[in-house]
Amino acid sequence: MFNTKKTIIASAVAGVMMASGVAMAMSGNADNAKASNLVTPDASKNPELTGVKGFPENWRQIIEAADGKYLDGAVVKAILGENDRMRLVEKMDPSNPYSFEVHDSIDGGPHGNMQCKVPEAFVDVWERAEKNYYNDTSFVAYGYGTPIAESALDVWKIHVDADGNGLPPLDVGMTVMQGGDLYIQFCAMCHGEFGEGARGYLPLTEGDPLPLVTSDFNESAPVKTIQNYWPYATTLFDYNRRAMPFWTPNMPMIGDAGYMGMTGYILQMNGIPLDDQGTQIQDDDFFNAEMLMQANKYLANAGNFFCDHRPVIANERCMSDCPDYMVGDGSGDIHNYRTAGRLPDGTPAYNIDQRIGVDAPGVGHHGF
Repeated sequence: MFNTKKTIIASAVAGVMMASGVAMAMSGNADNAKASNLVTPDASKNPELTGVKGFPENWRQIIEAADGKYLDGAVVKAILGENDRMRLVEKMDPSNPYSFEVHDSIDGGPHGNMQCKVPEAFVDVWERAEKNYYNDTSFVAYGYGTPIAESALDVWKIHVDADGNGLPPLDVGMTVMQGGDLYIQFCAMCHGEFGEGARGYLPLTEGDPLPLVTSDFNESAPVKTIQNYWPYATTLFDYNRRAMPFWTPNMPMIGDAGYMGMTGYILQMNGIPLDDQGTQIQDDDFFNAEMLMQANKYLANAGNFFCDHRPVIANERCMSDCPDYMVGDGSGDIHNYRTAGRLPDGTPAYNIDQRIGVDAPGVGHHGF
């Protein structure tokens, strides 16, 4: 049976494939790019976009024809093309509807993740935001709950962004040694006195060298710590205050000054410097937001974080009669598989003793 929506998508796929050949062959001719109904970026302003064919002008119509399913494989290919690698390159163009380099008022505003934003193609997100977030004058609670005072909300406004927005005033803090005393009291029972890990919890210090990748899926997973993995000192403070200690997060007894001091102690034990000369954090340093921002520039793995584009890969799903390479270990035998997080011999895929179920004898490292 003839289906208008499917025909539009199929036609778009064929049209984009044909148009991409024209655009690539005549990339230096703007008229030809326009005639191909593709919006082609100006590579002279961004050399990384050299060779990018662009996207169809009617991309919104393509999505609408698929009932708004902007992550449907056929839709993605119709707009971004057939080539897996080039789909990633296409999204580097800020004007591309699937680009993450767009306004991010929905997911964090000006202090949100500047690398991961809501693409324009995610039409339902924008439509709902427009209806429910920006235009909430007609919202009715229907008797559920009671209005909350702004002063009551202040208790929960504890977020700190990667750029330092939301950090406590400069007079809030303590010496690193005082922060270390609090760490021993509230953190060491799980993470070890020196961040080496205890009682089944992963360590906070050392870890595997960068880059944090394995050459074989059967190898142990790299151990990630503050030293080799965490990208920002600012969000480390935010996480410590928001989520630690495990049994009583944001503990009033610790307070902002205590969380600042503990963060300084953790950064010190990881050897995070304060400047280009490698100046180290000292025990008697008064650790506050200013010193935190100094250390924020020198976490080794900060530059290795990027927006994860994997949701838009257009892989085909298989729920039955799947090819052998999708079943078990790739041989087609459903009984022959490897449990996630374990090595081929069945042991846990971690290379520290505590994760195998051996508790450290007391607080701190083995022997204490």
